[in-house]
Order: sequence, then C-alpha cells, then structure tokens
Amino acid sequence: MDSRPESEFGPSKKPSPEVNGPSKPGLPKPMRPKVILPTKRDSSGDFPGPEESRRSSGRAQASELPGQNFPDGEPQLKSGLRSQRPSSRQATSDSFQRPISISNDPRVAPPVRLANCDAVTARRDNRPNDESSGMGGLYFLLASAALMFGIWFIGPRLVEEYHYAATLGRARAEFENAVEQLEQKPLANVSYAYQLVAERIRPSVVSVNAVKSRREGSGLGSGVIMSTDGYILTNAHVLEDATEFWVQLHDRRTFKARIIGTDAVSDLALLKIDAPKLTPATWGDSEKVSVGSIVWAIGSPYGFRQTVTSGIISGKDRSGDQLHPTQSLLQTDAAVNPGNSGGPLVDAQGLVIGINTSIFGETFQGISFAVPSSTAKFVYQQLAENGRVTRGFLGVRPQEVDHRDAQRMQLPDLDGAKLNSVLPGSPAHQAGIRAGDIIRSWDGVDVTEYKHLFRLAEMTRPESRVKVCLLRNGQEHFTEVTVGRLPDLGPQFLRRRKPVSGK
Repeated sequence: MDSRPESEFGPSKKPSPEVNGPSKPGLPKPMRPKVILPTKRDSSGDFPGPEESRRSSGRAQASELPGQNFPDGEPQLKSGLRSQRPSSRQATSDSFQRPISISNDPRVAPPVRLANCDAVTARRDNRPNDESSGMGGLYFLLASAALMFGIWFIGPRLVEEYHYAATLGRARAEFENAVEQLEQKPLANVSYAYQLVAERIRPSVVSVNAVKSRREGSGLGSGVIMSTDGYILTNAHVLEDATEFWVQLHDRRTFKARIIGTDAVSDLALLKIDAPKLTPATWGDSEKVSVGSIVWAIGSPYGFRQTVTSGIISGKDRSGDQLHPTQSLLQTDAAVNPGNSGGPLVDAQGLVIGINTSIFGETFQGISFAVPSSTAKFVYQQLAENGRVTRGFLGVRPQEVDHRDAQRMQLPDLDGAKLNSVLPGSPAHQAGIRAGDIIRSWDGVDVTEYKHLFRLAEMTRPESRVKVCLLRNGQEHFTEVTVGRLPDLGPQFLRRRKPVSGK
C-alpha cells in the first residue's frame, strides 16, 4: 500500500471523527510514517540502541510531516511504504538541528535504514584534507613566485615591445597622412615664393676678388649691382690693401673694376665696371622692416658663388662694433660666413634692405649684421656723386629713455633719445639743447631709439636747418638746429671690425 504526501494530491482534509475506530472497508487508513535517519550502525547490522540514539538525537532528526516537499524525491522504506528523502545538503543541516525521535505508536512504521546515507557522506566529504591543503599552499607559492619572476624578467620586455609597436604604428600613420596631405602640395606657394626671391636677386649679385701682393694673396667677398651703369656696392674691408679688383657676374663673365670711393664709418665701398646688359637690384626700406620678417642673404661664402640662405630679422639698431657706438645695424640669423661680405640682404619681395657686413664671433653662430638700406643708400649716393661721404654733426651723446623718465615726464611710450651730455660749442649747444632733454622728433620724423638720432643727424646735409621737438621738465619745446659737418674719422675703423670677407 502506498502512502503519498498530501502535497501530491492537494490540500489535506480534516480527519474523521472515527479516527480511533474501525475504518471503512476498502479504504485503508493512511499512516504518516516518521523518517529516522541513522547515524551509526552497530556490528549486528541493526540500528543503534537507545543510548546511541540519545547521543545522536542532538545531531539529526527525521522529517515528521509527509506533506513536506523534498527536491530529491522520497526514500524507500523496508515496509514497502514510500516516504520523502531529504537531499544530502538538507539532511546534513537537519541532522544538526532536530533530534531523532522514535515513536512507539504501532501505526508508525519501524525505522528503516537508507541504502546510502547522504548525511554521513556529506559530513565525510566536508572534512578538511590536511595533505590537500598543504599541497594547495605550495602550488600557490610556486605560482606566485613564477608570476613575480615573469613580471620582473618578461614584463619590461613586453612593455618595450608594446611601446615599440605603438611607435611604429603611429609613425606609419603619420607617414601615410603626410604622403596624402603633401600630394595636395600645401607648401607649393611658399616654396615657389622662395624661388622667386632668389631668381630676382641672383642676377644682381657678384663675386669680388681683391688681389693683393703675392705675400698676402687676395681677398674674396661679394657685391650687388645697383645701377645699369655698373656701380657695385660692397664692403670697404673687402678692398682693404688691394691693388686690383676683379668682378665675376652670375653668368660667369669677369670684368676688372675700379674703385670709386670708400666709407670707413659704414664699412661700405663703391666699385664700377664697364659691362653691358647688367641687371641692377632695387632698394627696399629698412625702416619698414619689422623684427621677425623673413629675409634672404646672397653671396659667395668660402668661394661658393651664388649661395642663398634665409632667416629672419632678429633685431634692429644693433651696434656691430663696440668702438663705433653710433653705428646702427640690422641683426639676422640668416647664415652669413666669410665671403658673404658686401652681399645683399633682401626682403620677401627681393628688395635690398641691407648689405651684409659682419658677424658675431670668429665663425657664424646665428648672429650676423647688415648695414640697413637707409644708411647704405645714403652712402651709395654720396660715393657715386662725390667719391666720399659727408655727414651731418649734432654734437650730443644720447642714451635710451627708461621707465623712470617716462613716469616723471608722463610720456606715452619709451621713444626718443635722452641726451646724456652736450658738447660745448656744438650745433646742439648753440641751439639751446641741454643735457637731460629728450629729443622726440627730428625734422618731422619721430625718433624711435637713441641710435636712430645718430642716423638721422648723419644723413642730414651739413649747414641745413632742422626743426627739433624736445621735452624738458615735462614741457614740450621746439627749436631749430643748424647741422654741422662730422669730422673724418679716418680708416682706423676698418681694422677694428670683425669682417666676414674671405681673406
């Protein structure tokens, strides 16, 4: 006869009032067996006695209600009745929660012994294995040591390989992008502009060979043709102590030149050749050139004729010679070397804005100087007309205006030339100009820097009357100056410079 839990047939019904009386024929009275889980079997194969049951009652207890559901199904009993068998996990937990109780009710089936005791097996499986734990710790230490060794030995190489591969990939991507972008020729116009500048000025640049005695050899420099008549402007130190002068044009024609004049102050000289089909250069305005403007230098450095280099204007109003503080030069980083002396410095339109004259140091270090075109043009005209240069003379020693002067006189800027001293009896002294005055303009031209005043005064024709605006004690004054003649300083300046001729 089978007895199934109530959960399989639906909710249980209330017991009949004749529960203790005889049951109806054909309807056996269902029993609710208690499942007893044995914990230990004695040697005779029977279940433990009362003493052992009491000891194990604290560890395990069978389910009392047949209506409970168990995931693992029902256990088989010796009496043929089916009952619920808890899972091994549930049996294990229940064995430590409910004590085992043995009922004396004759209606309750005798306790049965399960074929496979899951609770005992679970407890046996859960016992720690000391040998396995020891081996696991050893394996963990070995794995950790191997990992640390790999990180220490292989890690840097892997990182290096990764960075190397990333660098190669980035370089490859940049290369492909550059190829694609350059196919569109983004700098074609810039490159073409450079070529045009060189093509415009090169026909006007010549090489100058100054022949001296056999003992001293010859000096090599450069020059620039400034007129169709054959006037060539170069440096005075290139022609020093020479007896013959030979000029080679860009088309390799060679002509003997004669000297027209030299100027020791500006280190410029003028030659003349008789040659047809000359291409002269065009003057530019050095006063309009700003620091940072692109420039080109052309000449014959170390005998390499028609060499073109480029750079920028690094500075203006520089003193290229410590013994000549009145000289005002352009500074550039265009490569200028021995043999470049006398060659032109041109702007982005190919116009001459300077004549290369000297460098800082014994060789090119990124600092070279050129006579500005405002001075070179004046000297060229003077030499072409008179064979010598006549300069105006003011008779003052100026210096730059500092912030203290600007605050004291409430100046809007630092332009002007502050007079440190005035030579007694000079044109400035006779015009009432005194030490401490700040000259702000000369004949209507603003004075931007104290060396600018020297250049303006020297380029003024002697005996000319010039209107000067100055500040004295914060007050503006105007006066007229009759410009004098600057004394001839002689050729000693030629030997005190640091020329860049190819001597």
